[in-house]
Amino acid sequence: MKKKINIMRIGLVGEAPTDTSAIQNLLRKRYPAPAYDFVTLLDQIHGSLLDSQKIKRFLRIEFEDKRPDIVIFIRDLDSIHTHSQVFSEKKRYFSESNRVVNKQGIFLLNIYEIEALVVADIEAFNRKYQTALEYNGDCMMLEDPKGFLRSHCKSYSEIDNAELFKELSFDTLLEKCRYFQGFIYRFNKRLAV
Repeated sequence: MKKKINIMRIGLVGEAPTDTSAIQNLLRKRYPAPAYDFVTLLDQIHGSLLDSQKIKRFLRIEFEDKRPDIVIFIRDLDSIHTHSQVFSEKKRYFSESNRVVNKQGIFLLNIYEIEALVVADIEAFNRKYQTALEYNGDCMMLEDPKGFLRSHCKSYSEIDNAELFKELSFDTLLEKCRYFQGFIYRFNKRLAV
């Protein structure tokens, strides 16, 4: 007799399809199928449209249709973490959206942008793009990490992020990126409930 697997369904809401695909590919390294089933919500919605009340109604419809156990809201702070006004705006977005999904949400706030995770594992970037880029600082203190990557590698595009995130080391990101480490800690606690 086969043992029944408990499947945890995890919804992803992001600013762009490339962001949700990138984070899904990264999380699958630690949370593989079939035990973890990732589903994208609002996959045609981009950026600041996520803040509108109309989109929150669509989110509610998709949440009820796809029934995720947890919803990860992926946003970029577009600032370093010390910018308190922007930080408060993003926290308000999460609070409002979390109510729409019956408080099943967890927030992944990228500081400054999702590309900070790429900078945290710059060796993976170098292998993929055949570059020798170095960054030894705190990835959370780098303003415009996407611009940093583009300025040193003209062939880089955020469209590549879904595939690039498959190459990133989950353990390296835990070690070098405090916001990702905090997110995984909170995520694991939610999974354990």
